[in-house]
Amino acid sequence: MDGWREYKGKKVFIETHSGRQYSGKVIDIDVSENPRLIWIVIIDKFRKRITFVHSEIKLIQEEK
Repeated sequence: MDGWREYKGKKVFIETHSGRQYSGKVIDIDVSENPRLIWIVIIDKFRKRITFVHSEIKLIQEEK
């Protein structure tokens, strides 16, 4: 799952399975091995820190 790490430092758009949408910059990607969870931390457009587990994310794409 190293593909998630390519987003670190980039501006992204994220949509969750619950329908929420976020835009911001990825500041950290944390991979825990047991159980296998990938945490993505962004600073959103309102300068708030938001953390997602990878299984919550329906869509993630880099913004240009």
